[in-house]
Amino acid sequence: MSLSLIESKLAQLRGHIRLMFLSHGVGMLVIWVAALALWMFWSDYLLNLPAGVRVGFLVVACLVVAVVIIRNIIYPLSRTLSDEDLALLVEREYPLLNDRLITSLQFLKNQERYKDVASANMMQIVVGESFDLAGKLNFGDAVRSRRLLLIVGLSVLAMSTVFAHALFARDPMSTWARRALGADVAWPTKTKLDVKFLEADQLALYPTEEDLIINFNHDPENDIYQVALDSDLRIIAEPSGDIPSTAEVRIEVYAAERDAAGALVRKGLQSTIKREMVRETLGAEGKNERVFFSYNKRSAQNSWEEIYIKAGDALAGPFRVVVIPPPELAQPLELTYRYAEYLRLPDRTTQDRAIEGVAGTRVTLKFAVTKALQLEGIEGSRLLVDYNVGTSRAEPITTDPEREEQQRRATEEAKKAGRALPQQVFHYQATVTLGMGMTRYTLRVVDKGGIANAKRLGDQMQVKEDIAPAVRIHFSGDPLVSNQLVAVAKDAVVPVEYELSDDYGVGSARLYWRYIEESEFREFKPFAQSLKDLRERPQTLYKGSFNLEFEHLTRDVPSPSGSAKPTLECFIQAFDLRQTTDLDSKTGEPLLQGSKHNPIMSYELYTVDDLRAKVSTQIRQIKTIINAMVASQGELLTQSQEALARRELLNLEGEEGRRLRTDLNNAFQKQNQLLRDSEAVMERFGVFAQVYQFSRLERDDQARPQEARIQSVRLLLALAGADRELQQLLTPPLNRMRDAEGGELAAASEALLAVLLRNVKRARPDPNFSADSFGMLLQESRVISPGCAERARSLCEGVLGTGITPSERRELLAELERQQRLNLDVLKSVQAQVKKWEGFDDLLAGFRGLRDSQKDVNDNLKDAAKNK
Repeated sequence: MSLSLIESKLAQLRGHIRLMFLSHGVGMLVIWVAALALWMFWSDYLLNLPAGVRVGFLVVACLVVAVVIIRNIIYPLSRTLSDEDLALLVEREYPLLNDRLITSLQFLKNQERYKDVASANMMQIVVGESFDLAGKLNFGDAVRSRRLLLIVGLSVLAMSTVFAHALFARDPMSTWARRALGADVAWPTKTKLDVKFLEADQLALYPTEEDLIINFNHDPENDIYQVALDSDLRIIAEPSGDIPSTAEVRIEVYAAERDAAGALVRKGLQSTIKREMVRETLGAEGKNERVFFSYNKRSAQNSWEEIYIKAGDALAGPFRVVVIPPPELAQPLELTYRYAEYLRLPDRTTQDRAIEGVAGTRVTLKFAVTKALQLEGIEGSRLLVDYNVGTSRAEPITTDPEREEQQRRATEEAKKAGRALPQQVFHYQATVTLGMGMTRYTLRVVDKGGIANAKRLGDQMQVKEDIAPAVRIHFSGDPLVSNQLVAVAKDAVVPVEYELSDDYGVGSARLYWRYIEESEFREFKPFAQSLKDLRERPQTLYKGSFNLEFEHLTRDVPSPSGSAKPTLECFIQAFDLRQTTDLDSKTGEPLLQGSKHNPIMSYELYTVDDLRAKVSTQIRQIKTIINAMVASQGELLTQSQEALARRELLNLEGEEGRRLRTDLNNAFQKQNQLLRDSEAVMERFGVFAQVYQFSRLERDDQARPQEARIQSVRLLLALAGADRELQQLLTPPLNRMRDAEGGELAAASEALLAVLLRNVKRARPDPNFSADSFGMLLQESRVISPGCAERARSLCEGVLGTGITPSERRELLAELERQQRLNLDVLKSVQAQVKKWEGFDDLLAGFRGLRDSQKDVNDNLKDAAKNK
């Protein structure tokens, strides 16, 4: 065999060896790749490794694969395999060659070297024998290896395992492949979690009994929840798939500090908090039932937290929560009211947050906050105004340039003076025009990061309509008979006491009147003239009195019916400063807003004689009541005296005692009624005094004795019915009057009248009323203590008490007898005054009748003389 054939067979062996090296290297590579892949897969699947660790594992795996490739593929394939090396390999497989193959190769390749060592014939024989023997051998048997078969088998098994994972766990393997490359992809789990951080308007969907303050913003760019300091979070985890029975929230608290740019940077872990979440359900049991887990995180304080939620095999998180201070007021909120021009009210600034004003008023809210605000957008800062119909509207918030400039100047001055710089605050303002239906306002202050103010800024709004003024008539004369009109003489002067009120000022008022037969009212201009000062100085409350002169009122307008007793109606209308849409028919100017509900004052006009007769009739009717009162008080006095005489029954026990109790109880009822009758009679005589004064029924007699008797009746009854407080004031002058004479009596009487007149509201005694005469009347009536009628009633009630002894009851009865006697003296004095009035009235009536008869005779004589 030739050398070329041997070299060919060796070259073929060299190729087999290199193929073996390649197969072995690829097998090792497959085994390592499969092992690393399965290791990384199960490590990540079981431990849910973070992205950094996963990338680290991938780098390590790549390094291992590189080492395997270099060591098991590149290095073996790059080695040089000489013919001698291959010959040695063949001879090691076939020992019968006995080194002849390698010797022959050396002889042939280095003949010059061996020509002196051996003869050419010998070398030819050796080469021939070795080549003949080598030609009969299979060199491929020298590279057969069980290890290679094992490696190939293991690699096939490893690859099959990986392919099986990819086939039967396609989704997990796909997820792992993406996670291994650093993608933030969660492992597929049997339980899926939908985690929500509820906004304030979402709390109703997942109700809770706790009162939460929700105030946060989600930064999607950095995936951070910015939560206001001291606010709360309601975290909802809604599972799907396999529903677990429990869930856990894990909160990792980190230290944090701000860098040079002011950004918050997370530092080391400080603590870990674990809490069980509350399992809740929504909807009816069955198909529509929804299970969710909730956790209320109260009062956020930590600067940086990362929240994880574990439920079943699902883990959600981390949710990064950063606590930041919310925008708050740096200075008190100021409200400036700018009223409508017609109200003539100056602008008003207050720190009272409750808004109260008339519709149309512009209210400007000025405030300073600690952080710059977001003013644009739907979620920006704004002033919210709620209406009573359930709607609301938003007013814009703008910067306050005036105060911003003031702050800038203050900062510059502080820098120049070397003083500490003032705190930087941000000034803003918002304006709202008050309208009907507004009920509440709220300042929603939102900073640039979307965090709203923690404390509610707002209050109630009470918007008033500028309603028409109101008119109240406190007094316009009392009727002689309760169900009749006020009776006055045709030339009477009645003081009308009235009250005009308006929330923002009464500017004028007018008095209108008409006869009852007329349809239209006419103005009585002197009344408006009396209030002309209101035009320049409007008042919200004006109380006044106007003397209504009926002769002046009706001077130019006779009664349409020609009745002897015409009836007329009057009313007062007040006007504020608000112009209406109606125009004055005379001037063409807008009318002012006038009061709507004006009390009508009705009067019936009499001649003086007719009015005297009407009063006389009423007084004579009251005389009957007074006589009955005297008789009743006398009976009660007698009953008290009889009870005092029956000492043995004052314990009110036994049949006779119980009968006495019944009698005393009836006496109490009568005494109480007697007090009420006295008050009613006093009021009636007050009306009589009004008629005498306002209509001047005694115009021909300056002494006015009849009115003096009426006033005396009023004062006597007021003295008898004085309450405890008035009794204390009346006792000193009464004690002085007991034995007083002359000037001392007059002084004591004046002091007594000054106190008594406090309870006499209208038609008081005029200066012509003689206090001296009234003092002598009291001395004659033996009235030595005030309040006898009121005391008698109280003592009657005290006698019936169950917790007193018979001796104490006797003392009360003795005092009751004394007070009843005093009251009887007062009533008799009243009775005497009425009788004097009646007698004098009869006398005057006779004189007036004689005067009228004489007038008729004179008129007849004049008529007869004219006819002749």
